[in-house]
Amino acid sequence: MAMDNAYISQRIINTCIRENVCEIISQGSVIDADSLTVGKQWPHEMPTHWLKISHLDNDIFYVAIAESHYMQSWQAPYSGWLRETQHSVVYEHGFKDWLNVLANNLEEEDKQFFYHYITEAECAVEHRKLAQIAYKNRLPQVKRPLADLTTWHEQLLFSDQVASYLDHPYYPTARAKSGFDLEALKSYAPEFSRPFALNWVAIDKQLVTLTSETPDCWPEFYEVGLNSSLQKTHQLFPVHPLTCPTLDFTLAGIVLAPLKALEVTATLSVRTVVVLSSPEIHIKLPLIMATLGARNVRLIKPSTLYDGDCFEQILTDLAKHDPKLYGLYDHCDEQHGGHMGESRELAYIVRKYPQSMHDKHLVPVAAFGSEMPDGRIYLAHLIDHFYAGDVQVWLDQYLTLLLSVHLRLWLKYGIALESNQQNAVIAFSHQQPLTLIMKDNDSARLLAERYINNALGQHAQPKTEQLIDPRILVDNEQALADMFTTITLQLDIAAIFEAMASYYMMSIEQLYKQLRETLQHQLNLLDEEGIATQFARDYLLAAEFQPAKYLLSSGSLLSKRVSGAADINKFYGRSVPNFLHADFQVKSA
Repeated sequence: MAMDNAYISQRIINTCIRENVCEIISQGSVIDADSLTVGKQWPHEMPTHWLKISHLDNDIFYVAIAESHYMQSWQAPYSGWLRETQHSVVYEHGFKDWLNVLANNLEEEDKQFFYHYITEAECAVEHRKLAQIAYKNRLPQVKRPLADLTTWHEQLLFSDQVASYLDHPYYPTARAKSGFDLEALKSYAPEFSRPFALNWVAIDKQLVTLTSETPDCWPEFYEVGLNSSLQKTHQLFPVHPLTCPTLDFTLAGIVLAPLKALEVTATLSVRTVVVLSSPEIHIKLPLIMATLGARNVRLIKPSTLYDGDCFEQILTDLAKHDPKLYGLYDHCDEQHGGHMGESRELAYIVRKYPQSMHDKHLVPVAAFGSEMPDGRIYLAHLIDHFYAGDVQVWLDQYLTLLLSVHLRLWLKYGIALESNQQNAVIAFSHQQPLTLIMKDNDSARLLAERYINNALGQHAQPKTEQLIDPRILVDNEQALADMFTTITLQLDIAAIFEAMASYYMMSIEQLYKQLRETLQHQLNLLDEEGIATQFARDYLLAAEFQPAKYLLSSGSLLSKRVSGAADINKFYGRSVPNFLHADFQVKSA
């Protein structure tokens, strides 16, 4: 457990440096080892640089740092630091002491966020240890050769499970599934991949809205222990077993079914489950669980049913009418869902993987960097299987696919998608180049005027008017650029590059060089069509720094009063060394 604590602590300190938490970078100073007079107490190899912090307390703190090119200029390689008091120098370590140091001079209300985050960090330590145990217990399954996975849904579920063992590249305590105890983790987390049955509630039809007919796999009333006569007046809603105890069944019109039905297992997102008897059907359910921050509770806002469906239509129409997008992506069918009024606990979304996807090997980008039992990452196995080990051919296809799709959506149509590592699914095939599988696009950003002016067909404006969440429609280019950079470039490309380089698949210099060249080529192609690219060139290629999502700050450590973030998942700081800049240099710690 000590190693897990040190791992989580180092990630937290590192993220605090990236996000300039409590101004430790802007008010701190970088000194070299020769300027450090208190280093005798340091128990590790002496670093060449230190971050000196003297504004948090009467004491002075020295954090060992190393130069970095990846996501921040300075990284913290250790879980400890030195504290210099008036009388002594002591070595301290661990996230609890670190967070207490940061919170010391804050207002009492603001301190509470740091204290609550300690609980999240403790959860991350515990859940990381359990995930490692799950991995060891499932080694026989994880060792299976890709050729032995014969069905598309088996391949997708396997990839989700592989991804579940890898931590988030940037959020330090992503391992924590806050709200899950040990039994819940074993029963409902993808790391353990156990089947379970759903609870069901019958809700008065006058209280609910369905967007279309329910899937054929839905149980009958008698199968969940209810009188069949209720079918005339009530509608069956699926409920996750962990959410069920939190519902208020004293409300009129809601009846808890006495029996469970429909066996499922968790996908990577945890709250989305795959129906084992109909594996093309995935059901997204509200779950009393927080991930990526204490305020990121995984319920379902009813408006997301409609906004997600709207973007499914938009993206599908664009792929049909724009020859440059045709064949590059498919979108899952997310047209069916249900909700009871504005309740976020009684809602669901059905995601259907159509027949056109069943002849491909579907892999979320989140799985690429997972280490397999042979010591190589999952991506290496995929490249062996589909590209005879030719990393360069795969890389050419991957970069061309992501950049051609997302740059075109942004610069021609004013669309930026939150296609993070979990949502960005890559379809591998022996018969054709890589394609994208799109899903869960309820939190995109849209520059409506550009979309309406450039989308082909007669329904562009009505579609934008259907959108419910006011945060989706933006009026400036930077909102799109920020999302493209922090999602497509940093999560889906840079994080994969760093994993590839750390496992010696290709040099990091070569990877970033090819990214810059491919991006410039795609911008040139857009230029030839008369699509304006100058803003993108200035933003992507000329700026010294890129934006970073400050998710630790907005999701856990800061109140909305302090952060001012309208959306905690889109709170940015500009502190990432721009790996697309001509003068970019790789730094080794």
